[in-house]
Amino acid sequence: MLPLRRVFPQSVAIAALVCLMASPTPATAKPKYDGVIEEGAKGKRIVAAVREAHKEDGFTGAVLAAEKGKVIAAVSVGDVDGKPFDPSTLFEIASCTKSFTAVAILKLAEEGKLSLDDPISKHLPGIPDNCQEITVRHLLQHTSGIPGKNSTGSGTDLAKVLPTFLEGGPLTTPGEKHEYWNQGYSLLSEVIANASGKPYTEYCREAIFTPCKMTSTCFTGDKAPPKVTVAVGKSTGGDPRSALDHPYGEYGFQYRGMGGIVTNLVDLWRFDRALKSGKLLNATSLAQMTLPGPDDYALGWRVVELDEKHTVHEHSGKVRGFLASVRRDPERDGCLIILANNDDDTAFDLVKEKCEAILAGEKPGAAKGLDKKLAKELIGKYTDAKGRTMVITLVAGHIRATIDWFGPKTYCVVNPGKEGVLDLDQLVSYPPLKTKPMNKLTVERDAEGKIASVTISDMDPKLQFDRAK
Repeated sequence: MLPLRRVFPQSVAIAALVCLMASPTPATAKPKYDGVIEEGAKGKRIVAAVREAHKEDGFTGAVLAAEKGKVIAAVSVGDVDGKPFDPSTLFEIASCTKSFTAVAILKLAEEGKLSLDDPISKHLPGIPDNCQEITVRHLLQHTSGIPGKNSTGSGTDLAKVLPTFLEGGPLTTPGEKHEYWNQGYSLLSEVIANASGKPYTEYCREAIFTPCKMTSTCFTGDKAPPKVTVAVGKSTGGDPRSALDHPYGEYGFQYRGMGGIVTNLVDLWRFDRALKSGKLLNATSLAQMTLPGPDDYALGWRVVELDEKHTVHEHSGKVRGFLASVRRDPERDGCLIILANNDDDTAFDLVKEKCEAILAGEKPGAAKGLDKKLAKELIGKYTDAKGRTMVITLVAGHIRATIDWFGPKTYCVVNPGKEGVLDLDQLVSYPPLKTKPMNKLTVERDAEGKIASVTISDMDPKLQFDRAK
């Protein structure tokens, strides 16, 4: 795809991104901007990878990458009503909202209005006796002991949702085990409201959006800011929806605090810079927010160890029509933000892996260890008898296989095996690449010698995926 060559009308927000990405320049200098930022070899490779994914895999959305305090890539692909996306286009970020909810809690702690170790019953009325040991910190870390399936309940009346949210009480001792529970963050939104004396949305605007100058950021249900494009999300499980439409009818306890922020690359970069500068949180609070708990989940962020003494903090989000990932890299003073207006995450995952590989300094090339011809032949999409898919791709020199089980996904790396049988190893982390043995994969060819199917041959029964036509 050819580079974009037009200046988008949202000049104020885009100009702000250009100013934020660069070191100070003389007032007379005019930044050159044609709709895309691509600085250095890594920036150019990231922009090219996103455009290729748009052309070849149908990815639509926006990507920003930064290193050493500077944006090296910002690119948008797609459009709404024929109007191209740009860095100010709004997307819903779903569960990435949890990072903002955590910041709001930590700011209230700095203000002395709550403590992370307060029992939630101190801030929420009607907490049953068997939940008295659950603290604010437990909700932030998903270690309350409440099972993730306790998700029934909606509306704006706390008293009506508590019986189903907290039904049965903790199944494990609070603080011991991580189990992702969305509704814990919904309860945190009310903790914020009660401790601050303001609605959750109002406190977020005043305490986070305004000091960060996140001028376009809002919530589902809000009106669109002037002169800003709003993405329309395409869904595999429902009708298309604007990023500002409620995915669940209203912004009640079924979604509040756990999701619902609508934002763009410009404002998310401002959020990252405010965390870096200490404008939002002091050093003690920031350290608490990023201290990993059980399963490496901290307070509103997952902590991922790339290598010794190098960790990143990230969160992902998925809701009808939208996908998002926000990854901060304090060691390299960088970040990677990926927003998409399609909740089919095959192309999204591919973009994320390629961008991570480029930022890690990995070079493109043939699959390591595999015969080059075989590696090239394997790439493609495969479907089993039930319609489940296996997508095989080449990412940063490794053959990846992503199996979609109609929701849950298994991420794998295809490695050489013995006697013509390939190893289908589970992807543990990336980057750097870490795998563990999982299954065996055999290749079947048609009469012309072309790969017709691949089979996970050590399953009982065997599971065959035929190449999609």
